Amino acid sequence: MKFTCQKSDLIEALQIVSRAVAVKPQLPILSGVYMNAEGSTLELQGNNFSLGVIAKISANTEVGGEMVVTGKYLLEIVRKLPGDLVTIFRPDDDPSKCMIESGSESGSVSFDLLAMNATDFPKVKTQETFNSFKIKSAELKKVIRKTAFACSSEEVRPIFTGCLFDIEGENLNIAATNTHRLAVVKGKVFDNGESFKFVIPASTLRDLMRILDSANENSNVQVESSHKYIAFTFDNIFMTSRLIEGEFPPYDRVIPSDRTTTVTANIAEVLAAVDRVSVISKETEYNTIRFIMSQEGIKISSNSPDVGHVEENISATIEGEELDISFNELYISDVLKAMDGEEFKVYLTEPLKPADFREVDNDDFIYVVTPVRTN
Repeated sequence: MKFTCQKSDLIEALQIVSRAVAVKPQLPILSGVYMNAEGSTLELQGNNFSLGVIAKISANTEVGGEMVVTGKYLLEIVRKLPGDLVTIFRPDDDPSKCMIESGSESGSVSFDLLAMNATDFPKVKTQETFNSFKIKSAELKKVIRKTAFACSSEEVRPIFTGCLFDIEGENLNIAATNTHRLAVVKGKVFDNGESFKFVIPASTLRDLMRILDSANENSNVQVESSHKYIAFTFDNIFMTSRLIEGEFPPYDRVIPSDRTTTVTANIAEVLAAVDRVSVISKETEYNTIRFIMSQEGIKISSNSPDVGHVEENISATIEGEELDISFNELYISDVLKAMDGEEFKVYLTEPLKPADFREVDNDDFIYVVTPVRTN
């Protein structure tokens, strides 16, 4: 096996497949990146059984073949190479080695790495699928950004560690919750006429969002699902992941229907204030920040007996009754970072009832958060 390719192309492909390389593998082979060079194409794979990724780039192949090299070292080495071209090959006299060479006008470098048996690598396979649709890469990134942050990080109830994809024809609804907050966003898909649901792990969606950063915003992402797997295909990338089994709760019942107070404020101003107040709030038991809504605006504060007190006044438009309510700081800063536009609205009723956050003039994104009970 011997091929030459552009260093920049190889780095990008390695960054993508490395998301599926196991950090603490049960089997050593899962720490490796699989490479297969044939003709003008180099295929790279990473697979940890929960997530599998394939990336393809252009290469000049002198001798076709396959090889597996530890992903951590391969990416680090290629990044540090001096030239624009990289040559990787297996010596004829020692198939257990992987040679990596590159050079520039100032000199050349050669690395000698141990290679693993490629036949032991669990190659990423396509699964039989029952449902499929297409979505623009920019649209997919947007809906992931607005929901995945609200998932639970605790594996006690796995269903809450993923996002529900609820598809009806061309309408897409995505919901995520950790039982204390709920994020719901609407999107559009095409090439679909069916209705189906599945839950994708938030970790998979975060990896996908980062991989989509390298995709053209107008790229079409083909999404295919079976009972246990989900697959995404776009540009030169194929990604597959296990789905989360179980019944997602009826999220629409959580969205409040009553409104006695409506607050309109600037996203950047409130986010900056919350960030400053968090210096104190992170020292409280529930990372608590207090919001007092009045005709003068919003007073944001936090108090820690062991550290001190902070308060800041922000201009805002308040319609309806004045209200004193407290939240976990992280739950507020997360949604403000996910919002688009300059202003947001929050609909409130009572100090201990959920608040409904929305972007101004956009009901396609809904965020519901439960207040913190304070003395």
